[in-house]
Amino acid sequence: MKKIFTLSIVITLCFLFSENINAQAFEKGQKNFSIGVGVGYGLGANAALDYGISDVLSVGVIGGYSSRSYGYLSSFNYRVSYIGVAGRVAAHFGKYLKEVGINEEKLDPYIGAVGGFRTVNYSDAYSSYYSGRNAGIILGGVLGARYYIKDKIALYVEGGVPYSTAGISIKF
Repeated sequence: MKKIFTLSIVITLCFLFSENINAQAFEKGQKNFSIGVGVGYGLGANAALDYGISDVLSVGVIGGYSSRSYGYLSSFNYRVSYIGVAGRVAAHFGKYLKEVGINEEKLDPYIGAVGGFRTVNYSDAYSSYYSGRNAGIILGGVLGARYYIKDKIALYVEGGVPYSTAGISIKF
């Protein structure tokens, strides 16, 4: 995990100090890699890859991990961990911001849907009676935005079901 985090920082720094070429928020053929932290089923992390199939529509994949510990009494503690992988589709409406006087070159707002699969692992410290695994389907939605601080680097925030996240996004 430390190697992935270190690699993410190095890639981010490379893009931060690169030359400015083009400052459009979203366009056909654009690819975005995003990594962030958030809440959903507890604190967690996720990564997403999106591809623009038109000037207003993107498709992608997202994967996430979150975990939460519950402790009611000293002997009744348990942990629930979730791992999810999903596909997603989003409609980007940043190009319409110009009509209301907002600079669309730095802001990429979007709304979308998510569908995929998740696994749940739960265990308690008291006994193995309540420990186990489960799996299910993820269905949800997302409302988010990217704000480009450089031509290829954006900060993003997404509010949605099942995860709400914030982080950094790299356009390539």
